[in-house]
Amino acid sequence: MATTQLTLNQTTLLGATTGTIACLLVPVTGRQLLLPNITVAEVVPVTEMTPAPAGSPAWHLGFITWRDMPVPVVAFEGLNGQAVPREHEQVAIVSGISAQRELPYYGIVVQGVPRLAKVKIAQLEDLEGAPTSEVEFLQVRYAGELAVIPDLDALEAHLLG
Repeated sequence: MATTQLTLNQTTLLGATTGTIACLLVPVTGRQLLLPNITVAEVVPVTEMTPAPAGSPAWHLGFITWRDMPVPVVAFEGLNGQAVPREHEQVAIVSGISAQRELPYYGIVVQGVPRLAKVKIAQLEDLEGAPTSEVEFLQVRYAGELAVIPDLDALEAHLLG
């Protein structure tokens, strides 16, 4: 039996045509990320983290073992030039999208419990002119809350660079 795996862009396009996209609102320090549900494999507790190699940027926190493989962990806040959170209790395991062979998965430190959201495209208010960093694609308002749609390609490029 053959299986079909949709890419993120195909899933987004399908969601746009049907009107809804299953997403997660993922809390990070001072904001929340709006991620398509298909990109987040799991949210796991951090029980042990191997430090990043010497000379790594502050946002690269280290590695956790997930499903018997080392997964690099980043602080989204640090990638935005903000202070890196001291607490690393949970990590959202994200499926790599731009370079799946070199980076099949990576983790983003989470500051709270992610929430499911069935997002209708018409419910997203594009905050035109809102400042974004190089790892933020767009700032939006969803159901009265501010959220950031991250630029996962740029984030992955930082990890691979």
